Amino acid sequence: MEKVKESKLLIELFIDEADEENGLDVISFVSTPAIESDFMHFSEEADKFKFKATDQEKRIVTGPAMIPDKEIIRMDAEGNPYFVYFTKETVEKAQEVFAKNGKTKESNFEHEDVMSEVTVVESWIVSDPKNDKSSVLGFKDIPEGTWMVSYKVDNDELWEKVKAGEVKGFSIEGVFKKNIVKMSSNDSISFDDIKDLLLDKSLSDEELYNKLAKKLK
Repeated sequence: MEKVKESKLLIELFIDEADEENGLDVISFVSTPAIESDFMHFSEEADKFKFKATDQEKRIVTGPAMIPDKEIIRMDAEGNPYFVYFTKETVEKAQEVFAKNGKTKESNFEHEDVMSEVTVVESWIVSDPKNDKSSVLGFKDIPEGTWMVSYKVDNDELWEKVKAGEVKGFSIEGVFKKNIVKMSSNDSISFDDIKDLLLDKSLSDEELYNKLAKKLK
């Protein structure tokens, strides 16, 4: 996985099966493709991460829900960047938990407005990018281990947004554990210094990363 040199902090997000709160809750339809809640966006030029209306008559759209080992930039409250990513194992586990918990029959728009009449009709992990169905559908350079989904959109309001180009991709919402993988070589702080923060469930993501950023300065 290519590391971004400017990153002071690289965090792996993963599912802890022993924690019942961990898992994926919703795949949201959004204006900018993303891979996790809080709008952690891919770059604007990355068209391969946008979904496609793969069957206009049946109102089916297809696209990547999660992409493994893709470092995604986030910013803390003071404007400092940090990066998060999912492994192939976490992507596969997220797909499994999503289906097991019956989350396939609704979605939302921009992480806010709940949308019924939206159903996952296909869900698969890319094992052979060159010969995968995603390639046949026109997606290019989708990495191995990517989770692809196809939604049937019977919701008229949402379908109009799809046709108008107001929504272009998926963004996931879920609860994940966090593991610090990399810190700047100039950081003398040890993992033991920050493990209590990572285990503190009372902290929101923003509060957690603000506290981490201060410790890493």
